[in-house]
Amino acid sequence: MKPFRYARADSVSSAVAQFLKEPHAAFLAGGTNLVDLMKLGVTTPDTLIDVRRLTSDRIEELPNGGLRVGAAVTNSDLAADRTVRRRYPMLSRAVLSGASGQLRNLATTGGNLLQRTRCVYFQDVMTPCNKREPGSGCSAREGYHRELAILGA
Repeated sequence: MKPFRYARADSVSSAVAQFLKEPHAAFLAGGTNLVDLMKLGVTTPDTLIDVRRLTSDRIEELPNGGLRVGAAVTNSDLAADRTVRRRYPMLSRAVLSGASGQLRNLATTGGNLLQRTRCVYFQDVMTPCNKREPGSGCSAREGYHRELAILGA
């Protein structure tokens, strides 16, 4: 893995300012997807800006009966929340089935929404991939792709 600098932002404005100042920076919260991609060489930021403490890590009931789930809520906390388990049991079950306990303890709901593709060609820096480098091509189209379908297709 390429060496990188770590910086912890103390406010949203300082995180944005540092990101704009650093040409190859990335935001870090839980980092479970980002660190994997860094190990593979798919992404190689010079600086990681830790923003985990800058957003909500709470689950709040709303007056209309819904829930507000903060971006920094861990998957473990989301799955274990009493209200989520009672009113949204499929959400709790889905989160519990998605990763190991160690990953759920670190992974955040915001990170789940932002995680990159799991395609093996995306993760292989020796093959062309439009998601990694726009216009380079898609190895999955002509390569072995039988196992790449989702939802049982």
